[in-house]
Amino acid sequence: MDLSELIAPLAPEQFLGEYWGREPVHIPAPAGTNRQAVIGWARLNALLGVRTHWGAEHIKLLLNSAPVSPDFYMDPVPGRGGVRRLANPAKVEMFLAMGASLVADAVEEVAPEIRRLTDALARQFAARAEANLYCSFQGIQAFASHCDLHEVFAIHCVGEKRWRIYANRAENPIAPLKGDDAQARIDAAKGPVLMDVTLRPGDVLYIPRGYFHDALASSAESLHLTIGITPHSGKLLFELLEEMALREPAFRAYLADAREGGGAALADQLAALGERLAELARSRALHEEVAVRQRRLAAPGRSLALPERPLLDFYARTDRAGTVAWLETGAVLRAGGGEQPLGPVADAAEYVLDRPAVSAQEVRARFAHHPADEVDALLALLIRLGLVQPYRPAL
Repeated sequence: MDLSELIAPLAPEQFLGEYWGREPVHIPAPAGTNRQAVIGWARLNALLGVRTHWGAEHIKLLLNSAPVSPDFYMDPVPGRGGVRRLANPAKVEMFLAMGASLVADAVEEVAPEIRRLTDALARQFAARAEANLYCSFQGIQAFASHCDLHEVFAIHCVGEKRWRIYANRAENPIAPLKGDDAQARIDAAKGPVLMDVTLRPGDVLYIPRGYFHDALASSAESLHLTIGITPHSGKLLFELLEEMALREPAFRAYLADAREGGGAALADQLAALGERLAELARSRALHEEVAVRQRRLAAPGRSLALPERPLLDFYARTDRAGTVAWLETGAVLRAGGGEQPLGPVADAAEYVLDRPAVSAQEVRARFAHHPADEVDALLALLIRLGLVQPYRPAL
């Protein structure tokens, strides 16, 4: 399943132009859809049987909108890596019998069919894509009104659930509200109901980041899959700019004492550093690094096709000098007295040049976030410059 199948019969062009990041939309299941077959009870039970996945970071129970302490349903389990705390199925079942709701996180890590969907959406949006399952029962509300910090696709699988989306929206939130009065502040801010819909098997509900919403099972039992989509935000720039800035002595120098000379020296120093940061923010180097980070989020998954194995294409490093230079104007390859721009594949170039030998398949696997044709073009460039040469290792 990809985006076009997920939102059918809505066309991707219409969805991206009118709804993505803008407005919520309910997409009823078209005739003949198999979206409701994404996950059912039998498959959920089988996934919950993969016990090693269900540590406290991946499974949650909520009762009357309050989280159940993991101490009540986790057991210490010895294993090859030591003792881990894992969910006890019998204890989980007991809480579900009491009316608790179950949240099973990161199901794409144990369900290949869900991984194919999250991979497709990660490639579509250059974003992290994660899948969670929600099992709840009639009249039980797992979560109070809240907003998510990412884009949400809710795919309804079993039963029915009523969703209310409110008119007001938090502006590009990156952290949840905290404090004893957090829920009261949310309830005061969410505004009137904008959309009130009941999802049935095969229906999809898209909710942009920041829209306040809540949901309540309206059938005896309910099961839905949520895909969270999180592209990089501007917050990434602080990390990247710090890395770039600290390569320069001016950013590693002590700051002037604000008490001296009425703070004039400090003011001048801060102004100079600020101007330099602005230059770095406009640089080609930062643009390329952001592109690489986005590519890493969108890196495609890979399935094995055993017993078939690829024939490896090996390349040996020659004794000719060649280095990657990380310039403000973008990474370049320096060899033979000239420079070649590398763009986002500079990380792969540096890896190949530092190794005595590699295979093309190794480079593609290690740098799967780069398109294979760009990796192949890089290897062709290194061959043309005499930095590597094909060879066949002795068996």
